[in-house]
This record gives sequence, C-alpha cells and structure tokens, in this order.
Amino acid sequence: MPDPVDWSGGMDFGLLASLAGLAVLDSLNTSTMLAVVVVVLTARRPAATGWAYLAGAVLAFYLVAAGLLLGASAAEDALADFSMWARRAIFAVLALFLVRLGWRRLRTRPKRPAVRLPSWVNPWSAVGLGALTTALDLPSAFPLFFAVSRLVDVPIGTAQGLALLAGYAVVYALPTLGVFVVGLRLKDRMRDRLEQFASGYGKGEVAASRPIAALYLAAAAASAAIAVFVIG
Repeated sequence: MPDPVDWSGGMDFGLLASLAGLAVLDSLNTSTMLAVVVVVLTARRPAATGWAYLAGAVLAFYLVAAGLLLGASAAEDALADFSMWARRAIFAVLALFLVRLGWRRLRTRPKRPAVRLPSWVNPWSAVGLGALTTALDLPSAFPLFFAVSRLVDVPIGTAQGLALLAGYAVVYALPTLGVFVVGLRLKDRMRDRLEQFASGYGKGEVAASRPIAALYLAAAAASAAIAVFVIG
C-alpha cells in the first residue's frame, strides 16, 4: 500500500497552539482598544470611521508580519543559524524592554496624556491612522516576532506560513473588534464607562511600586537567561 499523504505540511497541534497563545498575548493591546473607544465617542461617523480604522490597523499588522516572515525566510537560506540568533535577539530585546518597565515602576510619574481624536480623522483617513497606530506599537509586539521565528523554524511552505499569519492577525483583532462592536451597540448606556476609559489616562499619577518593579526585573533576568543559556 502507498504511504499515506501528509496533508499537514509540517504543521502540528503544538505549532498551532503556540501561535494561538502568542496571538492572544498580542491581542491584549490597550492602544488600539482605546483608539476605537475614542472613535465611537467622538467621530462624526463612528461606525464607518471605526471599521476603517480597524481595517488599516489589521492590514498593516498582517503586512508587517508577512514582511518579517519573507525576510526571515530569505535570510535563513543564507544563514543556517538565523533562527537561533533571531530567538536570542527577541529574548534580549524583551529583557531590555522589561528592565525599562521595571525602572519606570520604581518612581511615581504622571499618567500618559489623554487620547484625542484628530480633527482630520474621517472614514478615509482612519485607515492611515490605524496603520500608524500599529506601526507605533510594533516595538512592543514581541509575541509577533517570536511567532515569525517559530514559523521560520518549522518545515512549512511560504504560503502556509502566510496563511497562519492571516489567522494570527484575525485573533489579534478580535478583542479590539469586540470592544468596537459593543461600544457601537451600547454607546448610550455605557457612555460614562467609555468616557472614563478614554479620559482616565490623563488624570492623576501612576504610583511607584517596588513589588511590580521587582516582577518586571525578574522577568527581564529570566528572558536574558533564556537568550544566553537556553537557546542554542
């Protein structure tokens, strides 16, 4: 009898589960959620503007992810150990980012300014605003970089990798989409809560917290240890 055909193309449950988990982590992005709340509350045409903003944000996220995958795959052809160094770089940068967060929690600081919707935002320009917001958030998108590294490291084709990243982008968008849809449907009943969420960033101070700073610094040390001693 002929050998059975492997339709998975190198994909297994472990890969899919890890990508799903990373996408969930990436989706917990308060910046995009805050932006859609501001759109719902202040845009002249909140539905059209919000959908355009989401389209721009998700499309930009997917194009960046696809570009990272294609670039990483090309680099791997030239450098056999690319995947190892890519993962080390990801964990090293993550460690630096966590050190920065820990250092900030050691002192009291003002909350970041409240977000306001620019006057030029409309259903057409909101696409660009969504793409810009995504671009500004990329330095903190560590799960995406690790997901791309996982895809480079497994024996799947480019088309399969791009399809998996499309699913990743869908999961990334779901929480923000949920906030947007609920905000549109319940805007009048939830206006007070939505306004509190949108304006609370600009009032008061963020108190220093040594326990939280210690957690960030411990996580940074663990990330650095993984980069140096585990990956190889």
